Amino acid sequence: MSQISAGPSAGKRVLILSKDDDFHAVAIQGLLQKRGADADIVDTALFPGRLRASLAVADHDGGGAAVDVRLGDRPLGDYHAIWWRRPLHPAVDPRIRNAEERRFAARECREALWGLLAAAGRPIYNDPEAEQRAAYKPYQLAVAAAIGLDVPPTLIGNDAEEVRAFAERHDAVIYKAFSGTDLMMTDTRPLRPEDLADLWRLDFAPVIFQRYIPRGREYRVMLIGDDAFVTEVTIRNPKAHYDWRLDQDYGLVQATLPAGLIEKLLVLCRRLGLASGAVDLREDPDGRIFFLEINPSGQFLFLDVIAGTRTGERYCDLLLS
Repeated sequence: MSQISAGPSAGKRVLILSKDDDFHAVAIQGLLQKRGADADIVDTALFPGRLRASLAVADHDGGGAAVDVRLGDRPLGDYHAIWWRRPLHPAVDPRIRNAEERRFAARECREALWGLLAAAGRPIYNDPEAEQRAAYKPYQLAVAAAIGLDVPPTLIGNDAEEVRAFAERHDAVIYKAFSGTDLMMTDTRPLRPEDLADLWRLDFAPVIFQRYIPRGREYRVMLIGDDAFVTEVTIRNPKAHYDWRLDQDYGLVQATLPAGLIEKLLVLCRRLGLASGAVDLREDPDGRIFFLEINPSGQFLFLDVIAGTRTGERYCDLLLS
């Protein structure tokens, strides 16, 4: 169970909203502590049953009012910053059986808890509203195209006839989901002629279709503040040409990209209102580099482990800035 330390703060203190066993949360907590700072990991899924939160407004004679926001036993004003590290939604008590009552309780818990965090006035990385908006694939692709990044020809929607026409215009097309699921890996896949017979499934959910970019090089770029950590992904499994995550033996090496491209990626991050984000790029055999997506809360410490970057230290800089 998550607990907020009641001991005295040694230097700056950071609140990490995440699961107790999240590797990134635990690793960054350790790096912060090595610097003489402190960090508390709090699992928001424990609210409201096992985690207390409150806001109290008290009148002061002569003007003004004091606002005290607390999470657990600690005032949120004690924290220098908050890291929004994939926090879980508050959990609805299983004793609530009625479906509408469960939806109501869930809304009440989210509004209360997220509202308390906003009321605390502490900097949050990334800002939750900006992160949610930036995670929308149609939005991020539109912003990327508007600032001059190369985006593959794309069709997002649920119209089967539009998809057939899109497939006819391009030699090869891939498709992918908007988000992940525990049911299966939602990897990027080629749209084959036999798949066209299944386009009726678009009645259930829309899909992202893009012209397939033949693989020259693949890059993962971690943006933190004004810094960009560039790595090139190397794969050995031919099945991973559509999605490098399918290669369990992939490699990463530090790499470089044109300065103009890096600046556009940093502009993208700022336009989306993000302090950090993980970008996937693909270079075709002719050397043209395409923007595929940005994950506002993407994994990044594996870049340090495999490629020797220092994203973890830079993220600590951000949280303590």
